[in-house]
Amino acid sequence: MPQPHERVAIITGAASGIGLALTKHLLGKNYKVFMADLNPNGPSIASSLTGSPSPTFIHTDVSSWDAQAALFKTASSHSGSIDFFAANAGIDDKENVFQDFGDDEPKCPNLKTLDVDLLSVFYGLKLFVHYARKSRRQGLEGVRKMVITASMMGIYPFETNPQYCAAKHGLVGLTRSVGPKFAKEGITVNAIMPAFVPTGLAPEGLIEAVEEKGHLTPISSILKAYDALIDDDGKSGETVEVTLDELHFRKPVEFPNESQRWLSDDPEGFWTGAYGKKRADKVAG
Repeated sequence: MPQPHERVAIITGAASGIGLALTKHLLGKNYKVFMADLNPNGPSIASSLTGSPSPTFIHTDVSSWDAQAALFKTASSHSGSIDFFAANAGIDDKENVFQDFGDDEPKCPNLKTLDVDLLSVFYGLKLFVHYARKSRRQGLEGVRKMVITASMMGIYPFETNPQYCAAKHGLVGLTRSVGPKFAKEGITVNAIMPAFVPTGLAPEGLIEAVEEKGHLTPISSILKAYDALIDDDGKSGETVEVTLDELHFRKPVEFPNESQRWLSDDPEGFWTGAYGKKRADKVAG
């Protein structure tokens, strides 16, 4: 018989913007929230929040596997379960891909944006699934849910931040690829794709300029998207575009022909069989 337990959430990028708003929102729903961030003011921000139980701040560099592993281990030890994980931390581009170096030899590119915005989510996914399966083996009730913060730029081009754009496209692909299969284990993986939201990521003056044109998406709409995914045990692999006060559950592009559909859907298990054997051989070797 599944056992009830205190609900636990991990939120990365939790000390500001969307992450902080979500932290407050889940505290209001009586979650024990573990706030993960690099913000030096994180402990004081966490202590200023009201909730029962109170939130716990953990200084975390999400681009580090070891740091995330320690975060998940600590959160899991609270009640034996991690019920919700918001992979929310993100940064903008740290290098101009269009820079002209003239006759100078270019240096290795700064790919920190990909480390934080894309690779860290793979770390978090692996850890979240591990602890979700562990909780189920221990007989703890409930569907475990992960929501990834992608972006509207995960389905559109974004010239000023191509690394960010590439990472967010990757998150959309990841969500759609793993969500349906993990749902069979009682684990949901979905993504939100916010339009322009007022956060500290925006350069000075940009928020005001976008707001003046009427294109600012409020945090309240983002929280509405989270609720739509948290409250529905049946949604997995969904990518929700959040614009103004609207939620749009976006589907992949249409197949141009039946050949492409066949290759993607893999109805006869060719991909599964081939890659299953390849990976089994690698482990055996």
